[in-house]
Amino acid sequence: MAEDKKQCKTESSLSVDSLEAHDVLEGAEPWEPIETKLVLWSFAIAVVALLIGLWFVPTSILH
Repeated sequence: MAEDKKQCKTESSLSVDSLEAHDVLEGAEPWEPIETKLVLWSFAIAVVALLIGLWFVPTSILH
């Protein structure tokens, strides 16, 4: 089985056997706290924009 994985890696195939979670996430950068805040604030702004948009659109158009 180990020889098969080595062979798949040298052939650069994208089969399920050759890709594992550890291999895919090996070069990932750590998640910074500022990025978490950015994502949360983006969601909050999107929700507020959606609510304001729903408030401005007359409900008679939707019926």
